[in-house]
Amino acid sequence: MSELRIKKGDSILLGGKKNYVLKVEDNKFTTEFGDFNLGALVGKSYGIKVKTHLGYEFNVMKPRLPDLLKKIKRMPQIITLKDAGMIAGQTGMNKEDIVVEAGAGSGALTIYLAGVAKHVYTYEIRKDFHDVAKGNYEKLGIKNITIKNKDITKGIDEKDVDVVTLDMEKPETAFKAAHKALKSGGFLVVYAPIIEQVSRYTGELDKKHWADIQTFETILRPWDIEPPDKSRPSGHFLAHTGFLTFARRV
Repeated sequence: MSELRIKKGDSILLGGKKNYVLKVEDNKFTTEFGDFNLGALVGKSYGIKVKTHLGYEFNVMKPRLPDLLKKIKRMPQIITLKDAGMIAGQTGMNKEDIVVEAGAGSGALTIYLAGVAKHVYTYEIRKDFHDVAKGNYEKLGIKNITIKNKDITKGIDEKDVDVVTLDMEKPETAFKAAHKALKSGGFLVVYAPIIEQVSRYTGELDKKHWADIQTFETILRPWDIEPPDKSRPSGHFLAHTGFLTFARRV
């Protein structure tokens, strides 16, 4: 990390009393803990420590995906990291995979999957969501995403796709297009916020075209750790976000 030098325009993470994800420009950044001269960081190494004019110390780090996602512009509710991780893990997604997504929204899931897969093609029927998502991809400088302002139910341009993810009101209307685009053994993943929606669309996944149909709810519970003997589950955690249904093309 010490060999990496900070350049003008880079994103950095300042970690201390509070975390800040910032773009390095020739300007001063003001916080409740004092001011930083961001321009003075150009040419310096990641991993150094800096102080505000009030004496508070912060670590200068290279931001990772969870840090950057906090800075994107949001329109609809985004798919959380716990669900995005489940999608990548359950499908065995890797750097050789071509992924098609429908319902880009603000682009959070697309951004996550682009960090795992070779390329992500995302279809967003709403022009306002399309423009916000496209702006977020460009803001983060992500090159392996192609976004289309198109209706996925009319057909998927890509062939021999490894994974198709659907986050849309009536995902069953895209099942035919997904089946045609996926390679044999490829995964269909459907995200739904309510169980009634799951019950409806799973009835459309016939056994002739789909196998290994499973639905999961991912719950992430943090713990409050107080050594030596007062650790306990946190009373504040994000429980239900949605349901994930996985099916494989046959």
